[in-house]
Amino acid sequence: MKILVCMKQVPQKDAPLKLNEAGTWIREDVSYEVNEPDAYALEEALRQKEKHSGEVVVITAGPPRAQQVLREALAKGADRAIHLEDNAFVSLDAYNTARAFAAAIKDEQFDLIFTGLQSDDYGYAQTGVILAELLGWPHATIIMQIEKGDSGIRVKRELEAGYFQFVDMPVL
Repeated sequence: MKILVCMKQVPQKDAPLKLNEAGTWIREDVSYEVNEPDAYALEEALRQKEKHSGEVVVITAGPPRAQQVLREALAKGADRAIHLEDNAFVSLDAYNTARAFAAAIKDEQFDLIFTGLQSDDYGYAQTGVILAELLGWPHATIIMQIEKGDSGIRVKRELEAGYFQFVDMPVL
């Protein structure tokens, strides 16, 4: 099984964020960390690799400092990393980030793509869904559990009010 995990570097939760005269964030004196929901996605991808063998590849987009996210993922057990390096990715919206990821992986043959629920900085919660749509792949959000079967995967989704939904999805 070949799994891609989309990861993002975000300002640390306790980082003091300040605005300049133009009304944009001053990021020079801020410490960064792995986006927490993306860390959960990586952990699940590594669990699936352990159960079913295969390869876990991580991808991130951003300035050179974003390599920290990739190094941490490789240290935890990811097999490869892809860095789309450009300062412009810091302010890119979810649609254009998903487009960049889709272009970067067009020649790869991934079985699954994992993303965190949303980013801790902008909180779009759209990049993964848009990426799936651009690739023409089925997708599910708010996944609590994944079980691989003969014809695909069965996911357990969390709904409101303590309810869960089970969805059978094909693996490409």
